[in-house]
Amino acid sequence: MAKTTSLSLDTATVLQDFSIAIESRAASVIGRREVMAGRAKFGIFGDGKELPQLALAKVTRPGDWRSGYYRDQTLMFALGLVTHQQFFAQLYAHQSVEADPASAGRQMDGHFGTRFLDENANWRSQMQAFNVASDISPTGSQMPRLVGLGYASRLYRELDSLHHLKDFSNKGNEVAFGMIGNATCAEGMFWESVNAIGVLQAPVVISIWDDGYGISVPAEYQITKSSLSEALSGFQRREGERGFNIYTVKAWQYPALLEAYQQATDAARRDHIPAIVHVTEVTQPQGHSTSGSHERYKSAERLQWEQDFDCVTKLRAWIVEQGMASAADLDSLAMEGEAQVEEQRRLAW
Repeated sequence: MAKTTSLSLDTATVLQDFSIAIESRAASVIGRREVMAGRAKFGIFGDGKELPQLALAKVTRPGDWRSGYYRDQTLMFALGLVTHQQFFAQLYAHQSVEADPASAGRQMDGHFGTRFLDENANWRSQMQAFNVASDISPTGSQMPRLVGLGYASRLYRELDSLHHLKDFSNKGNEVAFGMIGNATCAEGMFWESVNAIGVLQAPVVISIWDDGYGISVPAEYQITKSSLSEALSGFQRREGERGFNIYTVKAWQYPALLEAYQQATDAARRDHIPAIVHVTEVTQPQGHSTSGSHERYKSAERLQWEQDFDCVTKLRAWIVEQGMASAADLDSLAMEGEAQVEEQRRLAW
């Protein structure tokens, strides 16, 4: 019998998560290499955020929505909504809707979207799959849209006149998931949207990926008290009041991430209580983007810490500690996954 964790995760599921994380990391590393080699113009990737997004993927359901940004590739891979070949086709700006279904090469890499009309311009059922509102590049602009997506579920639940629209909602049981980086949380669109979601009590789960920097600017120059959890504490829900369930969890703690996302999403789906999951100690193994090098502004101590607390490295160690696989087994899985991603890149090129 496969060994399970305290959260009833069987070994096969955990190893599948490890493989997805390895492959997503490989896509980031290879993507940066392709830009530096001159085969693509610019790259910005989701390395360092693999584990939180794997936990998030497990709580999504058909009919749910995403309003995120360009760091969310692992979530899309985990849900099967983007292939590695499509990911690289977008990086190469392949001008084909078959190669890059999200934008036919018209958007920057990491910009995702799903289609809501069929080939005859009729509505597809939004209850058959996870829905992705097309990404846009200006940071923070995903937040006002998230308000509307979440509020729609509340209206579908409360208005009997909408209950017949079964291709759009199951009586408001859908959750809208939003993702944002910590530095963008200093923008007005974030705070206005959080306030609106709290007032409306819309079923929204917001993930904040917090690596302590905004490109090269440390959090102390971005956020009061250098802590979003503290800055957001006034939004914390108390019994009988409107507000948010707020969770703070480290990006490399796999079981804690699974538990936080399960609790946050269950309450949002069942009771329309919004949630904020503040994911801290996120790393950026390759820095912010291909336009810079984080070695120029991070200390040697910080760079070493990022290696030690890399979420994929930590997941690997946890799997070995749990006795789910040996280090040699995981090395084999990693080599296989990296080779597969390289082959998909070749096909995209």
